Amino acid sequence: MYSLIAKNARRPRGALIVAGLLCASGACSRSHTVTTADGKVSYQEKGKDARTVTVTGKDGQTATLNFNQNKVPDDYPKDVPIYSPAKIVMSQSISQENARNLVLESADGWKTESTMTTAQLTMLTSTKAQRQLTLQISDSGDKRGVMQILTDKK
Repeated sequence: MYSLIAKNARRPRGALIVAGLLCASGACSRSHTVTTADGKVSYQEKGKDARTVTVTGKDGQTATLNFNQNKVPDDYPKDVPIYSPAKIVMSQSISQENARNLVLESADGWKTESTMTTAQLTMLTSTKAQRQLTLQISDSGDKRGVMQILTDKK
């Protein structure tokens, strides 16, 4: 495990992803730091479902990955909607580029039938029981148009 992280220490984002996956699989202990010629990787368990991994390059630059299971991070933007009734499986936030990832799971019964994307339009068509829902998102300058079309399937 240590050599895999150490090989990626020169590329903090790659090392964070590798370390995050290792933590997700339960490979991390409560707290540990690995130092290499290229820098160091530190990880810390913060309770049953939360871990932090920090990669520090030899130049002193750092990148941090916060990993949570079953929880939206406290710093997740409030203006970004989260699909309900989805269950939060995992969340990550990475200090580089202020990136955040959510992994959601839903048993809502909708099945995606088709998707289409152009420069100004995204369209998603899903079915459930005897209904079909088409969601269209169009871009027009600084505005977004959202249209939902719900019909009975024939």
